[in-house]
Amino acid sequence: MTIILATALLALTAAVVLLYAMLGELSSRLPAENEAAADQIRPLKDYRPGATAAAWPAGLLPLAGMERAVVLVLSPICTTCTKVAGELGQLPDGALGEAVGLVVSTGSRETGEAFVAEYALGRMPHLVDEGGSWVTGNFGVNSSPSALVFEEGVLTEAYTFGTVQAIREQFIGTILEGAH
Repeated sequence: MTIILATALLALTAAVVLLYAMLGELSSRLPAENEAAADQIRPLKDYRPGATAAAWPAGLLPLAGMERAVVLVLSPICTTCTKVAGELGQLPDGALGEAVGLVVSTGSRETGEAFVAEYALGRMPHLVDEGGSWVTGNFGVNSSPSALVFEEGVLTEAYTFGTVQAIREQFIGTILEGAH
């Protein structure tokens, strides 16, 4: 009886090891969820299409009158946002064109300015939005990273994204071509 039980236990152990090996092989063939999600642009649900700002801050004012412009919204406390900020900081000057700006939504001006400095984002038109009041108050957007698309100062589209490359591939190229 002991021999039969030991043999059954050994067979069961071998089957479990084989099952885990097969699952490991399968998972190595699929992209990680984070990698796949980072390359996707998803429409935001919570924003106010057709909204305009009562006043555009000086740092973003050039974007207000453009035919099409994009404002990227990042937050220093968001892991994906810090990754995107690193990508933005490594781009050569003018790589995104003049029709792309940045809002850093943060709890304090000092934190936002440190974020801009750390990732060399000051060369882009930008705003440190203390408390997120400008973005949330005018456009109803309170998530990051977000990409807000404007046509002559009117919010027409809003997306969430995970990489600068995904944004460039999806729509910044067409905005850059159409920017005046």
